[in-house]
Amino acid sequence: MSFQVLGSTRVLGPDGSALNIGPRRQRELLTLLLLRPGVAVPVDRLAEELWNGRPPPGARSTLHAYLSGLRRVLEPGRRAPYRVLTTRDDSYALEVPAGRLDTTRWHALAEAGRAASAAGAFDRADELLRGALALWTGDPFAELVDHEVAQAERARLAEEHTALLEEAAECRLALGAHASVIGDLMALVREYPLRERPRAQLALALYRSGRQAEALAVLEAGRRLCAEELGLDPGPRLRDLQAAILRQDPMLVAPDRPPAPASVCSARRNLMAARPHRPCPHRGSPHRRR
Repeated sequence: MSFQVLGSTRVLGPDGSALNIGPRRQRELLTLLLLRPGVAVPVDRLAEELWNGRPPPGARSTLHAYLSGLRRVLEPGRRAPYRVLTTRDDSYALEVPAGRLDTTRWHALAEAGRAASAAGAFDRADELLRGALALWTGDPFAELVDHEVAQAERARLAEEHTALLEEAAECRLALGAHASVIGDLMALVREYPLRERPRAQLALALYRSGRQAEALAVLEAGRRLCAEELGLDPGPRLRDLQAAILRQDPMLVAPDRPPAPASVCSARRNLMAARPHRPCPHRGSPHRRR
C-alpha cells in the first residue's frame, strides 16, 4: 500500500487502486495518524485532536470503532497482532514503510533536485523537481483543514512548495526555457506579490522573451507594493535587475541551450494551503548567466 496526503487523503492498494477508507471522521483519523507516521499517539489525545478539543460523550468508544474500521480496510481479514495500524499500550501508530508516503518521496526528490541544481546539472534538476511538484494534487493534509493540530505542518509544506516552484523556475531559466515559465511565474507573483525571487524571475523571463517594457512594469509594480505595504524600497535583487535591463546588460542574455519541452510548475499551485502568506521581500543578487 501507499499513502497520499499532498491533497485529499488516499490509500492505494498493491494494484494502485484507491481504497475506500470510510466516512469523514474515519478519514480524518487516518490523516491524523499520517501526520506522525510511526509515532504512537494516545487514544485520549487522538480524541482531542479528532474533535478539535471538544470530544463528545462516548468519544473513546467511537474512536475505537473508527480504528477497527481502518484496520478492516488496511489489513482485511487479519487479526491481532496488526502490522499497519499497531497498538502500543493505550496508543496507536500507523506504520508506513519507507517510500510509501508521498511527503517522504516529495522531500527526497526535492533534496536531490536542489543538489543537482547546485552542481549545475540543470537537466537532471529539472526532471527531479518536476517529479516532486507532480506529487501535489491539492492542499496538503486537506482532510485536516479545520484541525488546529495540522496547521503548522500545512503551512510549512506550503512554504516549501512555493520555494520549490521558485527553484524549478530557476532551473528552467538556466536551461534557456524562459518562455515556458512566464505563465507559471505570473500566477506565483499574483499569489505572493511580496516575494522578490519569483518577481525577478518573471522580469528576467519577460526580458529574455523580448518583452522589456513588461519586464520593467513587473519590477515597478514590485517597487510600489513594497513602498505602499511595507514602507520599504525593493531589495538589491530587484534594483540591480532593473538597472541591468535598462542598460540591456549582455549578462542577462539566456544561456545558449535548447529548452526542454515541459513547463516547470504545476497549475495546482493555486491549491496550496498557505493563505495570504506574504513574507518580507527576500534579498539577493540579480540573475547572472553562469
